[in-house]
Amino acid sequence: MKKNLIIGIVGFFVLDLYFNLVPVKLTNMYLQLATILLFFPLASLITKVAGLGGLRGIGLYIHKGWGRNFLFSFLIGFSFWLIWYGIDLITGTTEYQGRKQGMQIIMPLMQILVGFFFGSFINGIIVRAYVITLLKDHLKISWVFTISVFIYAFEDFWYAGFSWSNIIFSVILGLSLTYAYFKTGSVWADVGIHFGLNVAYGLFYGLVGNKDSRIFQIEETGRESVLSSVNPYFIPLLMFLFLLWALKKYESTTFIANKNEGFPV
Repeated sequence: MKKNLIIGIVGFFVLDLYFNLVPVKLTNMYLQLATILLFFPLASLITKVAGLGGLRGIGLYIHKGWGRNFLFSFLIGFSFWLIWYGIDLITGTTEYQGRKQGMQIIMPLMQILVGFFFGSFINGIIVRAYVITLLKDHLKISWVFTISVFIYAFEDFWYAGFSWSNIIFSVILGLSLTYAYFKTGSVWADVGIHFGLNVAYGLFYGLVGNKDSRIFQIEETGRESVLSSVNPYFIPLLMFLFLLWALKKYESTTFIANKNEGFPV
């Protein structure tokens, strides 16, 4: 058991460093895609060696209702982030200056959808599915939940650098992502929320480090309001509270993953 735990911890660092230092850092689109696809057989191998039962064992498979979980969760993440950006526009924190037209939309939109899907998907596999499955038999579930949330928060270092405001924001957001995985037992609800909010971000701000890929052009005005100041904390918290209510209200009809059913991805 301890041997598998040690192997699993090493495996976590291998997967995390591979994703954040190889495909994320590449600039060639085709090399990026190739190295992203290579992540999945690598993850499958590591999860088997660590005694986690492969990708199915960590909740990555097609089960009854996976599509519904993914779609509803996508709409939750997308909607709350649109509310955030709408508040910024209404309060004058940002200003709408136009959008791409016609065929100009197609390639950036594809980049946003594909790039953020794989980013959200792999983040969900490493930070929640892998970590939670690895630790759940060794620690109290409350500790496992907390560790997963804080790993997600500190993962933001790769993209935005270290700041306490980013850490606090990511901790609050991590509550929703981790809770979605815990309640459904598979990656789809967790990935759906993350993908939804990332798509909303991409439409207005583009891919990380590539502002030209955005569809709608909005610019910061330099004006601050109380709402715009608290939005990075208030909106993720509001989304978490909504998720608590929604999953409790619809628990009897929400499809919960059964690892003895479905098809492995």
